[in-house]
Amino acid sequence: MTPQENTSTNTNPVRILVVDDHPNTATTLARALSQLGSGVNVISASSGHDALEKVKTNGVDILFTDMIMPEMTGLELIEKMQNHPAGRPSYTYLVTAYDVPGLKVTAHRLKVNEVIVKPVRPERICQIATNAIEEMKHSTHPIKQSAVARKKFKILVADDRPDNITLLTRYLEYEGYEHIAARDGLETLDKVRAELPDLVLLDVNMPHKDGFAVLEDIRSDPSVQHIPVIILTAARLDPSDVQSGLNLGADDYVTKPFDRHELMARIRTKLRVKETEDIIRRRNRELNLLPEIGKELSARTDIKDLANILIKRTVETLGAIQGNMIIFDANGGPGQNYQVPLSTESSSGLMTIPKISSGILRKLIRV
Repeated sequence: MTPQENTSTNTNPVRILVVDDHPNTATTLARALSQLGSGVNVISASSGHDALEKVKTNGVDILFTDMIMPEMTGLELIEKMQNHPAGRPSYTYLVTAYDVPGLKVTAHRLKVNEVIVKPVRPERICQIATNAIEEMKHSTHPIKQSAVARKKFKILVADDRPDNITLLTRYLEYEGYEHIAARDGLETLDKVRAELPDLVLLDVNMPHKDGFAVLEDIRSDPSVQHIPVIILTAARLDPSDVQSGLNLGADDYVTKPFDRHELMARIRTKLRVKETEDIIRRRNRELNLLPEIGKELSARTDIKDLANILIKRTVETLGAIQGNMIIFDANGGPGQNYQVPLSTESSSGLMTIPKISSGILRKLIRV
């Protein structure tokens, strides 16, 4: 598979930032990386300040930066990018001509993936970028497949900053999730109740109603209180505020700037828990209906009444809108059968049980 094929399979291009104070070097590397295909968006900068200016609204997935630069070193740039409001890079590479003692230790502390010692050919930079892109793709591929196989999860992103919404929805799209957005507390509550998302990413500081008040309303509403909520907090948020959010019923919290892999792992965990809890709630609802169903059936002897109770309870248990059941009487011959509709205002489903006599039906009901 060619690099072009590798990088063009995602809806959103992989953003790569190349920083070097020698313009020719930055341009040469950027041109080489652009040859990876339409699936990459390469940005070049000639200094740390230039780099921060060019990516001030959108983060990047991969960062290549020179170490020795005027005004701002590569390590200083990496540290600033780690705290970028649009999120830290998924992969960071430091390029240096001097393998000085302690450099790799400092780089490791800043979560640098690799320190690359010059001279380095553009082909190697391209191979490193290709490997990083492949890792990004493979880390999300199983989740995308399972989402298609089971169902599309819908996630509500609640944040008043457009750049945060853009970043988070980009992450979610890459993982294969559906998403909706809300930009203040009141809109968040409206969309939670109207859309019934599978999970909510909830910013704390929002206009009209802050995240904690929204969370309290969600947990006090029986129709939506089961929806998992992950709080999005600023790094400067007091730990007691995080504790307050957890006490109000938040399922988890993530600190800005976001680490994409950590955030997605937490989302996957909460969705797995929710799936299990949904099954348990459905089973409990079915079990709670059994005594009532048994009482109703024991009080009926007419076949039409029995059939009506069965289809009514089946529709209620399955959460359907309408149901019909046709019971063919094997002893009565053609034309002698029962049809018991459960009429409502919307569309219907049809349950057909062939060749079951009324006597057999009564026997099944007793069992």
